[in-house]
Amino acid sequence: MIKYVLTIIIFFTVMISAVPYVAESAEKSDYLYTITDNKASITGFSGEPVFLEIPDIIDGCRVVEIHDNAFYECSTLRNIKIPDSIEKIGHHAFYGCSSLESIVIPNNVNEIGMGCFCGDSALTSVSLPENITKIPESCFRSCISLKAVIIPKNVTDMGDFCFSGCTSLSSVSLNDALQKIGDCSFYMCESLTGIYVPSSVNEIGFCAVGYVPTPDGASTLDKFILLGAKKSSAERYAKENSLTFENASDSVHAIAIQKINGQRIYIPSITLIGGIILIFAITILAWHKKIHIKK
Repeated sequence: MIKYVLTIIIFFTVMISAVPYVAESAEKSDYLYTITDNKASITGFSGEPVFLEIPDIIDGCRVVEIHDNAFYECSTLRNIKIPDSIEKIGHHAFYGCSSLESIVIPNNVNEIGMGCFCGDSALTSVSLPENITKIPESCFRSCISLKAVIIPKNVTDMGDFCFSGCTSLSSVSLNDALQKIGDCSFYMCESLTGIYVPSSVNEIGFCAVGYVPTPDGASTLDKFILLGAKKSSAERYAKENSLTFENASDSVHAIAIQKINGQRIYIPSITLIGGIILIFAITILAWHKKIHIKK
């Protein structure tokens, strides 16, 4: 009898202790990963995920990378949360994720691979990390729903075709540290009617901005405006490609030059505004003094 009771106790003890292990294993098995030097790298995901939240710890190891091709052509994925622990996203990691709608890349990420988000046709917004120094080749190529992009302050190099084919892209903000805009970077961005290129840029590649495809090859966009400083790469590119150039000595001035209902609206530069304010102040003082004397 005692032996029978002990057998039952042992059986239930084993079953109870096994439950959390099975649940944990099932959760982990969804992610495919490797561990090297106590650091984990996500290499993929089993099944057809829609919403994912990548853990920052797996098997007691910090997750630091989303590996090359990890979610390649994962057409069901609509949203993914990337932890702050991630430092690198490999090439073509989210290539062809045609349902992915938006993505926020944490600031700890210092490297994004080529073609990373290429062909993500539903992607409408992206937040890029401040630590990256390059937008790689074809990174956002053919993201036809992407509407606006802000290039982080430390980026110095924009790779060839990085935003090519982003037909809905209408707003681009380049930083003052940028040095190179690669070949066809904004080729076939037909909604982009103008762009400010900072003076720091010393290389603008072939068909980099202001070009769309035609049956005969490529041609410049009608009414496209290139903003930049006099004698800069922007002005040279505009002249060489027969594009309209507008003098904008700084980003503040550039933002002030806009097209509204087909009309260019010029807002005075900071120096001119300062002069107007000074004249206004002197006028007020003179008027006040005149009133005081009369009294």
